[in-house]
Amino acid sequence: FWPAFGRSSKMSAIEIRNVVKNYPNFTLGPISMSVEQGEFFGIFGPPSTGKTSILKLILGLLQPDEGEVLLSGQDSVEMGVAERDISMVFQNLALFPHMNGRENIIFPLKERGVPEAEISKQLDFVSGVLHVGHILEKNPAQMSGGERQRIALGRAFAATSRAMLLDEPIAALDARLREEMRVELKRLQRENNQTFVYVSHDEEEVMAVSDRVAVVADGKIAQIGTPDDVYSRPNSIAVAEVIGSPPMNFFQGKLSSDGKFFEGDKLNERFPLKGKTKAGGTATLGVRPEDIWLGAKDGDFGLDLVINSVEPLGGYTILNAQLDEQIVKIRAPGQVDVPESSKQRVTFDQRRIHLFDEDGIRV
Repeated sequence: FWPAFGRSSKMSAIEIRNVVKNYPNFTLGPISMSVEQGEFFGIFGPPSTGKTSILKLILGLLQPDEGEVLLSGQDSVEMGVAERDISMVFQNLALFPHMNGRENIIFPLKERGVPEAEISKQLDFVSGVLHVGHILEKNPAQMSGGERQRIALGRAFAATSRAMLLDEPIAALDARLREEMRVELKRLQRENNQTFVYVSHDEEEVMAVSDRVAVVADGKIAQIGTPDDVYSRPNSIAVAEVIGSPPMNFFQGKLSSDGKFFEGDKLNERFPLKGKTKAGGTATLGVRPEDIWLGAKDGDFGLDLVINSVEPLGGYTILNAQLDEQIVKIRAPGQVDVPESSKQRVTFDQRRIHLFDEDGIRV
């Protein structure tokens, strides 16, 4: 169905080296990243941070002002869009309005002169995976947003290509179909050993499917790593505050003169630190909501909070607590019976503490 690209090759399918793209009010870059053959590579970040521009640079719809984009080791500067042999699903779609769903899906195959028997086989496969059999005879104007998105995905799937670029590919689908499509995308990518570059502002979506993730902030790549790396070991506050839902809690303060304690401006007690840290100096302590535990035991670090509101969400409960004027988020497992406006004493999981220096860099 797709050409196989083996993981044994050391050559990257896509490599971006020190690329800069200037806009009137925004500069993207310098960007450097490498996507391996057969990899599911995610790009995540808030809206308007340059994620789609990175895809357009790979595809050739934009040319870099500085740096270079290499495809299978070759400089792409002289390659046209067609020569790059890359499929893309755009966020705003790009269906031919005068063609029905079937014609849109098989268009790239027709253009390449694929035999009718093979076209029929691939159309049947794509229709089954994406559940579009009932809309193949509809024109785009007659389809819902989710139906148009599935047809656009089908057209990209049907085309054999070096790599597939996906820009918010399932954003228009309902929640249940999004979850199903996430599983199908990962399965298809694995079974065909295809190279995917997947862009989304939905953190859960990107983290669920990607082998590695590039976190983009303010036009630059803040960190590249496995989903576990960027979640468990964010290299900066910029990454820590966009990865995780609810987001990480931050406490401002300083390190003790011996480097063994964090002395928070608003904490009741000094928080003991494990491992080596520099002595003295301002710092920021980061704690994820699930790493704040209700009911500090005697001898543990303790923090007194007032519970403002309780959000029971089935498998877990979000507690919104107050520390002076700061809101502290707590994610407790299961259903938690905590009265609103009550005072609760909590502690932090010492194994999962994040410490950042005055420049916001992990220490």
